[in-house]
Amino acid sequence: MKRPILITLFSFFALFAFSQAGFDSPDTSNSWVDAPPSVFQQPPRLSIFPNPAIHYISINEDKNVKSITIFNLVGRKIKTFENIRKNEQYDISTLHNGMYLVQITDYSNKILATQRISKR
Repeated sequence: MKRPILITLFSFFALFAFSQAGFDSPDTSNSWVDAPPSVFQQPPRLSIFPNPAIHYISINEDKNVKSITIFNLVGRKIKTFENIRKNEQYDISTLHNGMYLVQITDYSNKILATQRISKR
């Protein structure tokens, strides 16, 4: 007896909610906005790979990148690499296994990206 009443009440509230949200609106017009392709294109995202890393890390983009700095999770600076080049390998084999934060900075010392990596 309770089940049919609950189903009826639920159906009523669902129907009421949809009608209040405008889902039963007779307006079916579509609006389109033309935008230049550059609006939808995002600049390449700087990232460190591979992740997880074993012996080395690399960066996917070197434009305006001055340095890569590795911090432990407490915030202590562990290692810094200068003169960064795209797809060059940077040795991390001396780091202990664990999680690290990698900070990528430009020539004006602005932080371009920060990424968490796992060293195995």
